[in-house]
This record gives sequence, C-alpha cells and structure tokens, in this order.
Amino acid sequence: MKNAISSRQNPIFKRVRDAIREHDGEIVIEGPKQVADAIAAGWKPIVVAERGEQAILPLPDRQAGLPVVHFTNELFDQLSDTRSPQTVLALFERPHHDANEILARRDTVAVALDAVQDPGNVGTIVRLAAAFDAAGVLLLPGCADAYGPKAIRASAGTILNVPVANITAHDLRDAKLIVADMQGEAADPPGRDAVLVFGNEGAGVSDDIRRAAKAIAIPMSKRVESLNVASSAAILLSRSFASR
Repeated sequence: MKNAISSRQNPIFKRVRDAIREHDGEIVIEGPKQVADAIAAGWKPIVVAERGEQAILPLPDRQAGLPVVHFTNELFDQLSDTRSPQTVLALFERPHHDANEILARRDTVAVALDAVQDPGNVGTIVRLAAAFDAAGVLLLPGCADAYGPKAIRASAGTILNVPVANITAHDLRDAKLIVADMQGEAADPPGRDAVLVFGNEGAGVSDDIRRAAKAIAIPMSKRVESLNVASSAAILLSRSFASR
C-alpha cells in the first residue's frame, strides 16, 4: 500500500485522532452509509479517510471532488471506535445550534437532558427526538456529548438532522418543564410548547429542575421501581407525539 498513509505522525491522522478524542471544534462520523448520509444532508467533510487503497464511498460522491485520503489497515484500525472497523470515516466541523431557536418552536416539544452521562443514552434520545419530531435536544451541565463517537453511533445517523445545543437551568426558567416521576400526576405530556426533561441515570433531575417542573407519572407494573432514562423518553415522546 505505497499510497496509503502509514505514519501516526501524519498531520491528517493526528487531526482525526484528536477529533475522536475531544470532539470539540471537529467531529468524526464513521461508516460508509453514515458518511454518505452526512454528505447527502449537506455536511461538507474536511477530509474522508478510507481503510486501505480501495475506493469505498459510492462513485457519485467521489466525483464530487471530496478530499479523500487512505490509511493503511493497521493505522485506520487505530482510529476506529468500533470492534469491527467501518472502512470509512470522515472529519466534519462540529455543528453549532442555538438553544433559543430550539425553544422558539411552539408546534412541538423540545427535549432537555439533565446530567445524562451515558453517551449511548444521549444518542438514543437524539434518535427518539427525530422519531417523534421534537424541536431538538438541549444538554444541561453534566451530560455526555451528543457529538462524541458513541453518542453519534447510538443516534443511528439522526444527529445529522436533530438540532443539539447546550443550555443551563436558568435558561429554561420561562419554559414549561415536564419530568417523569412516579409520584407525579397521571397525565399525558403536552404535544407542543413544552420541554420534556430527562435526568441522570441514578439521581434523576436536579432539584432546580424538579422545583420548576410539572411531574407526570408513567403508569407501570410494581414489578420494577423505575425505567431506564431512554425508555422513559421513548414513552413520553411517543405519548406527546400522539397528542398533537
């Protein structure tokens, strides 16, 4: 593979590696379909990296003048965040969305996550937000990054079309907040003009959020004490969507 990059000191390799680790100004999406979907959605890659020397992305995408490089199999595998390397990854500028624009939508609900620490849960809830047409996902302090590799993978590509923004509890002071609580009122969540808040896997929502929110109960059997945060999100978002 004389044309494939093989050195860990290569600046492109180092840039992609740093984006995977830090996902601050730049992020990485992995997998042929995921990368192709991102490009089709209008995301412009800084660079596309393929495993080995063969062309992996569909030909129409390659004809668009994409900046493509090749890493040796061994070097690519050091970047891949999955057990079975996905053969393609791409570096993109990290998207930036405005929390106020998410809150400004009145025809649906927004989702806020309060210190949800598992990136798999964050990504799954981003996917649920897409499935049930939420305005976007707001990340309160302590949340895993929705643009980290594990969260992106758990979102199954929906991170491409769901606005995500950071926010503070103070910024939510004028919003109608709804939280799931076993002691709450037996009621359906609103279908619009509200924020459904889901809390930390162990501690739930913060005291500030709890005091400001309306608590509603999810009816269920006494065989279990509580639901996983992503399961709670699925139920409430589904019920909210159905009530529109």
